[in-house]
Amino acid sequence: MRFSSPQHALRWSYETTNRPIVKISSVNDMREASRTGRAGENGELTAHDRHAQAALILNLCERILPALHMAYVRIQFGREASGFELLTHDLAANFGTGLHSRRSIEQIIRAYCGEKIGLREIRKSMSCGMLKAVSYRNQAYDALDAIHLQAMDKLREEMEKRGLLPHSDAIADMAGRIR
Repeated sequence: MRFSSPQHALRWSYETTNRPIVKISSVNDMREASRTGRAGENGELTAHDRHAQAALILNLCERILPALHMAYVRIQFGREASGFELLTHDLAANFGTGLHSRRSIEQIIRAYCGEKIGLREIRKSMSCGMLKAVSYRNQAYDALDAIHLQAMDKLREEMEKRGLLPHSDAIADMAGRIR
């Protein structure tokens, strides 16, 4: 299966692994399809094949990405809490001295990842003024943007090598033909 971007591949992989392989109501349909040989014909992937490919993509990420980048991927795409410890520690180091509230840093990360957390709530947990809270949030967003770009660049390179993404040269050629 080919994807348009590393983000698309990661979203698909986490969605696929979080979905059950077999629905109980369709067990009889699957048994019938396997008896007649219809499962996976016409080049389409079966549920087991999709789960296997999703696991391979996630395994590729774990192999090539450093721990900090993998923590980011787990939080942003997998919505897993296992990455908060490392990411929070890294962001706290970027802030320097004075800000040690783990909860407020986690709120900033959650807001970055799309949760509806207002600046007032972040400011309240930081126990600081609005301008200082905005400054810390923007600083954290810049650091998270850098982590995102580094992780996606590494993944794009590896996924292109393995044929999961179209090569950048092929995309540039197609864009040149359209104009």
